[in-house]
Amino acid sequence: MDKVTSYDEFCESLGGRGDVILFRGQPVSDFVLIPSGLRESHIKTADEQMFRFVDEVRKIFGYDELTCIEIAQHFSLPTRMLDFSYSYTVGLFFACFDVKGRYGDQDGKVYVFNKSRYEWLLKKHKKNSAEVIKSNEYLYKWLQHYVDKSSTKMYDDGIDMPIFVEATRQFDRIYSQRGLFLLWGKDELPLEKILKNEGIDEREVFDTIVISKDHKQKILEELAEKHITEDSLFMNVGKIKDLVQTIKYGNKSAQGIQV
Repeated sequence: MDKVTSYDEFCESLGGRGDVILFRGQPVSDFVLIPSGLRESHIKTADEQMFRFVDEVRKIFGYDELTCIEIAQHFSLPTRMLDFSYSYTVGLFFACFDVKGRYGDQDGKVYVFNKSRYEWLLKKHKKNSAEVIKSNEYLYKWLQHYVDKSSTKMYDDGIDMPIFVEATRQFDRIYSQRGLFLLWGKDELPLEKILKNEGIDEREVFDTIVISKDHKQKILEELAEKHITEDSLFMNVGKIKDLVQTIKYGNKSAQGIQV
């Protein structure tokens, strides 16, 4: 199919897919599936920074380790996780949205990921990760090794291929984005290379839909009509505070007023 130029064309391209389908949008079409914490610019410092963040957030809010890592992810601290969503509109939004204005001259793309098929393949290839999926206790044991800065290989029984982890959704952004995460274990390569090394054709697991660079803004406007916006997905606290000030004090400047 040609590049997508509208919301309706995007919906049409999805076709009547079955199984559990997930989405991830990228504003640039040459992205590869690897978390920021495993990219060259971050790999030496990412774990140490995340460990410190988890320790501090647990002290302040009392969240469990997974929730702390989810929050780190959403505030752009490098981790071993990639965001996905159950919502195709959220995926489409992030393929068009470019907060820093770096990719306006590039096509975006949406990953359409067959979670059911991927997890079946983990079982077929007898991967340890297939066992981790079945047991949250095992997953939290692995996470505890990770956060405690000890070996995450767990005597070669650890997460050998990335696994999907359901979000705790204690954090409002994750709830509004219908989010979940793909978590990397001891294999620190991009997912495309991991699949190739296992003899799995990536087309069995996911495909991509290219979003025309010339139509990103129009698609964002179409999504806004459906209440899919930066404010709704990121829970813009600043705007809520401004609204409260306006309601309480009218349109006058509220400078110097403590709310």
